[in-house]
Amino acid sequence: MPNSEYRRTSKACDPCKRRKVKCNGQARCQQCTHAGLPCIYATSLPDQRRKAVRRGTVIAECRALMSKSSDTSSFLSPQALSIQIPPSVSSTENPSFFLELLSDYERYVYPMSPVVPAGMVRDMITNMADGADAASFVYIFAAVTLSLARSEPVQDAPATRDQIVMLLTRSLELRRPFGLESQPTVVHVMRDVFTEMSCMTLRRPELGHMYLREAISLLYMLNAHSDDDMARLDIVQRARLQRAYWECFIHERFTALTYHRPPTLDPLSALPDYDASLPADVEIGFNYCIKNFLLIDRKFLDFWLGDRSGVTAGWVEEKQHQLEDIDWHCEVSRLPKMQQADLIITRHWLRTLTWQMGLSNTLLSSSPGSSILLSLSFPLRLSNQLRQFLITIPRDLVGIHGSGILKKLFEIASTIADVVLHMPYTPGDDTVQRIHDILFLKKFLYSFSGLQSLWPELLTQKFEMIRDKYPEIKEMELLV
Repeated sequence: MPNSEYRRTSKACDPCKRRKVKCNGQARCQQCTHAGLPCIYATSLPDQRRKAVRRGTVIAECRALMSKSSDTSSFLSPQALSIQIPPSVSSTENPSFFLELLSDYERYVYPMSPVVPAGMVRDMITNMADGADAASFVYIFAAVTLSLARSEPVQDAPATRDQIVMLLTRSLELRRPFGLESQPTVVHVMRDVFTEMSCMTLRRPELGHMYLREAISLLYMLNAHSDDDMARLDIVQRARLQRAYWECFIHERFTALTYHRPPTLDPLSALPDYDASLPADVEIGFNYCIKNFLLIDRKFLDFWLGDRSGVTAGWVEEKQHQLEDIDWHCEVSRLPKMQQADLIITRHWLRTLTWQMGLSNTLLSSSPGSSILLSLSFPLRLSNQLRQFLITIPRDLVGIHGSGILKKLFEIASTIADVVLHMPYTPGDDTVQRIHDILFLKKFLYSFSGLQSLWPELLTQKFEMIRDKYPEIKEMELLV
């Protein structure tokens, strides 16, 4: 930091006096801004100047006072999560720590959340000492990047998990409440989205949902749903805000299906406007992700979340035809493998959920003449397709998407296991093929060490039952 920012001053603030560090004497000095402390100027503190103060004591005391006046950080404090933060984690105050994360952000976060480009993040890192908003975003950018740049659940890496907790907590501490004259920006929206994603990583979905709803509220404050208001923005601003809206739409649809939370956002009238600043493959991949979740329309949600008596065979077939779009699969196959992993696994997951709704309304049949889309054995077809896809991509490019994609794979594998268990016993090549497919999925899923802690024993019990049903197949021992 340039020395010019620490010119000698005749009056230093109380925290700088007690910490015995240089103070630039501004209304909110550089030291307190950087450390996130209340910057207070009193007449004199003779006693404190004479006493020796152990390093870190003043910061701890000031932050304790801050926490008493604000409940925000207590939602995700290390204490609330039963975590002790190691001293080494505090080294993230150094801007170089954040700058080094930019390449991972561009590779793993931005393609799936293409709203705040790396250049904007770099500027906020450079200026984070000058404003709480910038610093708050930088901390949450670091948290979400650390969580998504791993192919294994963070629960298997305690040091990384502790660091994510610290970064998330620090981001929450630096937030300022919106006042009557406050105007949110797209950065505020994405700060909430990244907070939601980090909460999901830490297995706090209820908190994640709260911050997602806050992001949606900010979108309404920005009139992102209004074509007239959006038309007044320049093309880059408009496209970014549109992508932020669609990002929240996608997250809310996923939350609705996995946690049964009713959604509030309706889709925009069109995909995001073309933005020349966005890499072509990122734009195409994000638009395909939107198209995936557009298939979860209001009728789909009403059936999934409520009364399924209106589910008909015609609706199930139509939805399965939409999800089986051959042209879509051909186009997606041209995208980078990381984007393919998310898009194709999501499609298989949606097809599984559609099949489940047909099953719950007794619309499916095992008769030879029935449509494959209405067949009780349909998930077995999906298992083979999924296996053929998964063997073509590196395992790490699946795990990089975090717990959300593992939830989808678990739902698919669990459904396939149920079908294998309840289908009539038919020895032969078809049965062996089924077993090979489910063996592959089991091996693939359980290669992620955090999976069994997410769904303890459930899949294992089903696999044991399958083994008992087909004892003559020698590979069955691999199921347990």
